[in-house]
Amino acid sequence: MSIALDFYVHRESWLHRLDPRVKLWGMLVGFIAAFLLPYLLVQGALLLGLHLLLLGNGIPWRVLRGLWRQMALLVVLIMVLQPFFVPSGDVLLAVGPLRLTVGGLIQAGLFATRALVIAFFVGALLFTTDQRALVQAVVRLGLPYTWGLTFSLTLRFLPAIQQLFGTVREAQAARGWVAEGNLLRRFHGYLPVLVAVIIGTLRMSDRLTLALAARGMAAPTDAGTSGPAQRTVWRDLHMRRSDWLTLAVVTLAFLTMGFWLFAFKG
Repeated sequence: MSIALDFYVHRESWLHRLDPRVKLWGMLVGFIAAFLLPYLLVQGALLLGLHLLLLGNGIPWRVLRGLWRQMALLVVLIMVLQPFFVPSGDVLLAVGPLRLTVGGLIQAGLFATRALVIAFFVGALLFTTDQRALVQAVVRLGLPYTWGLTFSLTLRFLPAIQQLFGTVREAQAARGWVAEGNLLRRFHGYLPVLVAVIIGTLRMSDRLTLALAARGMAAPTDAGTSGPAQRTVWRDLHMRRSDWLTLAVVTLAFLTMGFWLFAFKG
């Protein structure tokens, strides 16, 4: 039985009910804003706003804390390494040719906050959109159906392969298998486990192929037609008035930000 790689948190909030195509557009706009806004305080306010938005729509703090833990290493690396590559402003510390400056610290904070903003924009999409709606949205936006299906199957079966790896490793350990020594010896010791996982993955792929063929995936056209088969869905996506309004507000805010940046720099 497969385990879905799913970050979706089921709630009945406004953000959950929003059309996923609007959320995809909002995420794209958020990415552009994160790269264009050159001010640390503005980036921090954007990050705070994302937290308030997610918390206000029912996403528990433990989920947000988990995303913070995932980003912690990257943030630490940026804050440690980046300041020495921007030698501007007053020097706080000098170690040989390296100079830690105030400008470098500000720039590192900006980069770290930018990375967090991008991560939480992605999180806002994944936490509030289930896989079915997300794949359906990208297909409706023009992605070929087979590509969308491949994307969905990847999300679903990668954790199944990981679970298979853990099962095989535990079974081998119960038979006395131990991987010890240096990196090369450990890799050689994992060969029996990898072989078993590859065989299990091929069997899983074969069963999946038969299941898709039994559901008509091998038939490219309908009988009596010359075009591609028309696929139906149980719950189709429909833009509601609130979706159009949100789309207009997000687009207007993005255009206003772009005009403000252009006018300020000009």
